[in-house]
Amino acid sequence: MEEESRKRIKEVPAAGWEVIYCSLALILVALFAMLVSYSSIEKDRIKHFHHGAGSIPEGSEQREIVMQTMQSLKIYLTQAGLDKSVNIEKTERGFKITFGSNVLFPSGVAEINKDARPCLDEMIKIAQNNPFSVRVEGHTDSVPINTPEFPSNWELSTTRAVNILRYFLEKGELPANRLAAVGFSQYHPVASNDVFEGRQKNRRVEFYFEL
Repeated sequence: MEEESRKRIKEVPAAGWEVIYCSLALILVALFAMLVSYSSIEKDRIKHFHHGAGSIPEGSEQREIVMQTMQSLKIYLTQAGLDKSVNIEKTERGFKITFGSNVLFPSGVAEINKDARPCLDEMIKIAQNNPFSVRVEGHTDSVPINTPEFPSNWELSTTRAVNILRYFLEKGELPANRLAAVGFSQYHPVASNDVFEGRQKNRRVEFYFEL
């Protein structure tokens, strides 16, 4: 009897450890399942945040608007003979139109060329018919300017952008909260200012149409 009791005493701890081991295993399985589920949720959140932060989802209605608008603008620019001096390219949130040197403004001047106004009118129609926000950016080369009206390239680039914004407001009667203007002077070059061709490329006005 004494020997049998000893065996029972030894078996009890063994059974207890088995229960504890099984419980720990179940807890680990449950924890792993929760981690996998949480990871999936976070991926969806990151994807959603990425789209919300700037990019347009493939196949979306907004993407179709952007593509159709770019195509119609390219046709217009070709017919107007501006396809070589005006460039259109897609961006994450819409598209960008870049007007090269002297297309919108004569050198050292902030008054819009009359010949360029029909093109601006075409862009106004696009903004009227679609929910784009429009940002106008003025850029210059590094050649200094020092006149009573423009003490530096900062004033020149900013005034050009603001004059276009005013044109959009007055001619297109677009909501002011969808428009923005900024001047970058010579500090955002796309080419070297050491050569004529580079300075010519740097003298530009960029329009960002974004959804």
